Amino acid sequence: MSCRTYIYGLALIFSAHACVEPFDATSDIFSDTSMVGTLVVEANITDIEAVQKVFLSRMQRVESDSTVNVEEQSLFNVHTPIIIERGLEPEFENGANVEIRTDNGTVYPFEETEDGTYESITPFKAVSNSSYQLYVITVNGEEYTSEPMMLPQTSNIDNVYAERMTSDTGLDGVGIFVDASFSSDGSKLFRYAYEETFKIIAPYWTPYEFEIIRDQTEFVYDDLGNVVETLYPDVQLVPRAREERVCYRTDFSAGEVLLNGNVLNGNRAERTMVRFIATDNPIISHRYSILVKQRGVSRAAFDFYEKLVAFSQSQSLFSQVQPGSLEGNVYNIDGDTPVIGFFDVSSEVSQRLYFNFEDLFPDEPLPPYFGTINCENPIAPILGNPERDGPRPPEDQCSSGLIGRVKQGLVEFYLDNYDPPGECEGPYLVVPTICADCNIVGSNVKPDFWID
Repeated sequence: MSCRTYIYGLALIFSAHACVEPFDATSDIFSDTSMVGTLVVEANITDIEAVQKVFLSRMQRVESDSTVNVEEQSLFNVHTPIIIERGLEPEFENGANVEIRTDNGTVYPFEETEDGTYESITPFKAVSNSSYQLYVITVNGEEYTSEPMMLPQTSNIDNVYAERMTSDTGLDGVGIFVDASFSSDGSKLFRYAYEETFKIIAPYWTPYEFEIIRDQTEFVYDDLGNVVETLYPDVQLVPRAREERVCYRTDFSAGEVLLNGNVLNGNRAERTMVRFIATDNPIISHRYSILVKQRGVSRAAFDFYEKLVAFSQSQSLFSQVQPGSLEGNVYNIDGDTPVIGFFDVSSEVSQRLYFNFEDLFPDEPLPPYFGTINCENPIAPILGNPERDGPRPPEDQCSSGLIGRVKQGLVEFYLDNYDPPGECEGPYLVVPTICADCNIVGSNVKPDFWID
């Protein structure tokens, strides 16, 4: 999945000890069109040598009408934890000219790598005693820039750990916590983000897959045109061509935790919860890893994201939040076009944690597998070969056959149907592909950092 965390429509940044709560926008949004078309900017560069990213989008309205059945449906954007009821969706801003300039004259140009995502052409990192400024020229000629930003002082992550716990809403699960320390004269304002990677094991995997021999009935004729042999549809089992049992997947945090160390006694923050995972979440079924990123930010950046938290808790969010009332540090050079967003320069430290399901939930059943598909009831669709299929009823109304499902990638081999196939049954038991091929939900390429 792409590492996007758009703040369009007010990305929900949850507090240090809170779980992500979906935001349900009110009907006020339908009487207010001032935000539609507003450019939304999210940009953060760090002191980690890397390809830096800038995200650009525009707010647009999603209307309910007779052709779009969203009247009672929540629209969920995968890039944020916000659920907007018939509200605003992002429209990616394409074709912009994006660059970051420093006060010493260095210019870092960016290129669009996917819709609305702009990446620096060369890797770079923010350094102390230098200021950075974002410049954007949209495809329609609008020019935007940011206030100059400097790199805050660094801090330390002392420990990242996982504990079994019960959430505020009564869910059993695991909390991911961070202990951090910081200097008395440095920044004590932080944002947390994470990258989580988990192992996926397909529960109904076998070493074999189907190979289609014939997908329809064929006839063999003699020289006189008489049928001498009938070749029915058929498949055979062959070893799988790729790894499909064990996969991995990496997802990125959709929101970030804020921490104000200035309200604490001393120079240490303990038990800041950055993630809660319910027991029934399949991502912790086997082995799970999380890379926690602690970003020291400026007072201006912290204040901006604190406002997002406050607005997200309002009962009349969109009636209060206008481009002018949520001021970031990005503005239109001409001064007459609204914009929402923030360009941030942050110091970053990170630490990775691993744990297995049995470490926290010994002798307990694994969470349900991904999706709502029932993997536990294999079926035996007909092959279309009377020599191998079970009997058909007189009306011959068996469900769709095996070969068609194999062609569409819908099923995978599970077991031979050793009993004489029953009525409308074929010679093989099959399961939905997701149950036997982990590549449906992940990748069979093990990450370079992974430790078993």
